[in-house]
Amino acid sequence: MSAPVPSLARPLLSLLTAAVCAVAVWLLARAAVGTASGQRLDQLILSGAEAHQGRLSTYAELAVGSVSTPVIAGILALTVMLVLLRRRPTTLFPLGVLVLGANLTTQVIKHVLVTREALGPGIEITPNSFPSGHTTLAATAMVALVLATGRARVVLAPLGVLWTLAAGVGTLVVGWHRPSDVVGAIGVAAAWTCLVLALDGLHTRHRARREAATGRRRSLARRAPGSPRTAADLVVALLLGVAGVAGLAYGAMQLAGLGLPLDLADTAQQLEAFRATAAVIGGSTAAWMALVLGLRTPGVPETAMPERVP
Repeated sequence: MSAPVPSLARPLLSLLTAAVCAVAVWLLARAAVGTASGQRLDQLILSGAEAHQGRLSTYAELAVGSVSTPVIAGILALTVMLVLLRRRPTTLFPLGVLVLGANLTTQVIKHVLVTREALGPGIEITPNSFPSGHTTLAATAMVALVLATGRARVVLAPLGVLWTLAAGVGTLVVGWHRPSDVVGAIGVAAAWTCLVLALDGLHTRHRARREAATGRRRSLARRAPGSPRTAADLVVALLLGVAGVAGLAYGAMQLAGLGLPLDLADTAQQLEAFRATAAVIGGSTAAWMALVLGLRTPGVPETAMPERVP
């Protein structure tokens, strides 16, 4: 009995989402790095992050300290171990492409494609930092772990959102990055995630059509990368999606409501802009993880292995 052929809708939607994310990163770079008004807003938010005193800043500073070589190596090693224990070695390649592709893209954008110069008074003159390498690394390591797990992904996905959010905000609190750097990094990670899901989905569909044509029998179904979608997946994806839209809407409205012209020395305006940006970072991260849970394409069942004769 041949397996059903997965729909083409999810791979195409993943590809479209990847393109939208890539365009969004480009537009963000042009606005936040390439215009005086964008640089002033970035500077205002960064000043608010450095001036903020509270639990958000405390937790965020701890989180960014955890984005270290040993921690990231441990997450990636756990990802590989889970893939091998679940006997899905073919998922190592797309996950590797995701992590390497996103992080290399971030470095190319930062050091080759985007240059920064102060375009107005009150702007700190620093080397280009768009997008954030720390945030890209944390986000891609976490999403690789989520995609490598089975049912535990419904717990790891929200935890991954919280860790990525805290690490991203932490780079602002310690003064390593501007807010646009963090949002841009999430965009890069989301673009590569959706691209990999699209290509993997197209490959899975091609394989299913080939197996359906040959009529070869199959064993238990799988989903690539990952495992069968459950009701819990859908519930968590819905909750993350709602939280993501709410965070993005709230943050965008608060930023749009800032009084003009921006007063870079106004502490109240700095803190208001920082809190709004934290909502945007959290919203974009939650929306991205919701898409990850929703866009995984059903895989082709594995070929049944013949029993070994003693």
